[in-house]
Amino acid sequence: MDMTQLRAFWDEMRAELSEAPIDATEELVERELDRLVATRKITMASLGGVNICAYFCVPQIPGAGPLPAVVYTPGYGGDTSWTTVAGIAYDQGYCVLTLYPRGQGPSKHHWQVPEGLTKLTMGLDAPSNHYYRMGYADCLRGIDFLCSRDEVDSSRIGVIGLSQGGGLTLATAALDDRVRVAISHEPFLSNYPVSVETATTGPYLELTKHFSANPQLKQASLGTLAWIDPLNLAPWISCPTMVSVGQIDTTCPPETIRPIYDRIPALKSLVEFPGCGHGWLYEYRQNERHWLGMYL
Repeated sequence: MDMTQLRAFWDEMRAELSEAPIDATEELVERELDRLVATRKITMASLGGVNICAYFCVPQIPGAGPLPAVVYTPGYGGDTSWTTVAGIAYDQGYCVLTLYPRGQGPSKHHWQVPEGLTKLTMGLDAPSNHYYRMGYADCLRGIDFLCSRDEVDSSRIGVIGLSQGGGLTLATAALDDRVRVAISHEPFLSNYPVSVETATTGPYLELTKHFSANPQLKQASLGTLAWIDPLNLAPWISCPTMVSVGQIDTTCPPETIRPIYDRIPALKSLVEFPGCGHGWLYEYRQNERHWLGMYL
């Protein structure tokens, strides 16, 4: 992978995104009697003028001033509830933006992956057409939104996610130096040449099936995926980064994740959990609390 060309590709996306106004609107969704946190549904414009949705939880701490903030990104299913991470706002006093990239969660109301395709198989003909060029842009738009808010200290923003969210976390940290800490659990979207050969469960099988039906397209498609692979973006991560691995994870196998971790040049920690497959662990919350406390 030519890193100069890769940088130019993503710089072009950033420039295109910067030309799109956020045009955010908000709707209060938390009940009025909850005086600890105010939650609003946010609709904002992203790359290409496509609207995406998010839920923004703001701790109601009298006189606290601008607060640190965390972007949370969902798994590949896209429907993870914002309540899953609301505790970071209630218990730790961080603003939390649960962001749904286009075609996921409530953002499906505004845009959907074309019929017959998936997020992984959309745009395999060219990097500029691939879903995750847009999906990564949507995550950066979430950072833009936080930096526009008076409630948020824009110098203290972190990103957290599991599975697809873990891959989006690594990509966001690589592409946006406003991120001050990244916590990536069992990252998906990673190391595709290895993933399609080793994963035996989960969404990577969409690619395995596609390549089985279209073997003549495999090498060119892997070439496209290299442009959006955190394996190639990882050298740009400059913030403290924690990566979690389940040692018996068959959806995001450890051998797909460790090489990405090795390429991160920043302060980092790899936490491996023996006997653990794919999914949330209570230990993840404890690790998140520790890392957010240190770096935000």
